[in-house]
Amino acid sequence: MYNDLKGKTVIVTGASRGIGLAIAKKFIEEGANVYDLDVISPTESIRELQYIRCDVSSLDDVKNAFDKIYSENKAVDVLINNAGVESFGTVTETELSEWNRILGINLTGSFLTSKYALKTMKNAGGVIEFISSIQAIIIQKRLAAYVTSKHALIGLMKSIALDYAPKVRSVAICPGSVRTPLLEWTAVQEVGNDKVKIDEKIREWGRLYPMQRVAEPDEVADLAVFLASERARYITGICIPFDGGLSIVLYESVPEK
Repeated sequence: MYNDLKGKTVIVTGASRGIGLAIAKKFIEEGANVYDLDVISPTESIRELQYIRCDVSSLDDVKNAFDKIYSENKAVDVLINNAGVESFGTVTETELSEWNRILGINLTGSFLTSKYALKTMKNAGGVIEFISSIQAIIIQKRLAAYVTSKHALIGLMKSIALDYAPKVRSVAICPGSVRTPLLEWTAVQEVGNDKVKIDEKIREWGRLYPMQRVAEPDEVADLAVFLASERARYITGICIPFDGGLSIVLYESVPEK
């Protein structure tokens, strides 16, 4: 337990499912006052989770959400920029509308929510976290817009960490594959909507990792809560790979002896 998080005001974008929902639940367990900014309602009924419908890529939606939050709280203590979407395509395959959609949610959304959170954080202090991706470090083919957005989040995180220190800390978590609806959607693109085949595809991906499995949302949430706590008070401006060792592996054959 992190007693310093009790009563803190925490915003998690995209907290209605997946990693965001797991993070929100962990902060609630710590006694924090948690808001979910998302375009869909939470997939679980959690009385303590305060849902505000918000398209983070919309300036009006973000402003209205923060107006409500600030009407109920003096400040925002922790912001977790988690909302994100993914689509496949090379640069030549990606339409401008799709490029704008991906960067609008993944990058501009994080810019807007950070901008409004910093209104109080820059004086009162706080923590801004970004759920980036291991694809900000190592990448797959045909993910041009997604990869670009996740790389750019690292630059935004570092800028905030430097510009608003020492009052504000900012860090990024870069997960590899995590068992979420988004990962399952990715598996569907390869094997179709067959649960047995989806599970096998995810296990196949997991075997590529030194830890021999993909991560669970709760594991990402544990790290997010730690980074927001006083125990991480000297950690800022860094990107933390959370990939079960994937990014240290070079898949080439070597001699047995």
